[in-house]
Amino acid sequence: MTSKYHQGFTLIECLVALLIIAIVLASATRAIGMSINDVHNNYVRENAMWVANNQIAQYYLDKTYPTMGVTTNATSMANIDFMVKTNITSTGNPYFRKIYIDISEKDTPNYIIYNTVSFISQY
Repeated sequence: MTSKYHQGFTLIECLVALLIIAIVLASATRAIGMSINDVHNNYVRENAMWVANNQIAQYYLDKTYPTMGVTTNATSMANIDFMVKTNITSTGNPYFRKIYIDISEKDTPNYIIYNTVSFISQY
C-alpha cells in the first residue's frame, strides 16, 4: 500500500527556516559589533585615565606651585591623540590649589572621555 503523502519539507518551510536563521545571524553580528565597540571605548578611556594621571604626576615631579588658570594642550598615547584641558583654581586654604583635568579625543574635543580632580600643596 502506498501513501499519497510525500516525506520531507516543502519549499515554503525551507524558506521560513532560512529566514529565521538569517534573523538570528544578523542579531548575533550586531551583538558582536557592539562588543567590539565597547572594547575599543574602554581602551580609549583607560588611556585617557593614564594621560590624566601623568599630568597630575608631572605637577608633583616639577615641584612648582602651579598658577591659576585654564590651559589646553595636545598629547598622544597608544596612537590616540588627546586634548588635555587643565583648570587650576584656588581653595579655601591659600597653600593648596585644586586641579581639574578633562581629557577628550582630539577629533571630538567637546566630548569628555575622562575627568579627574586633584589637589597640590605649595610646600
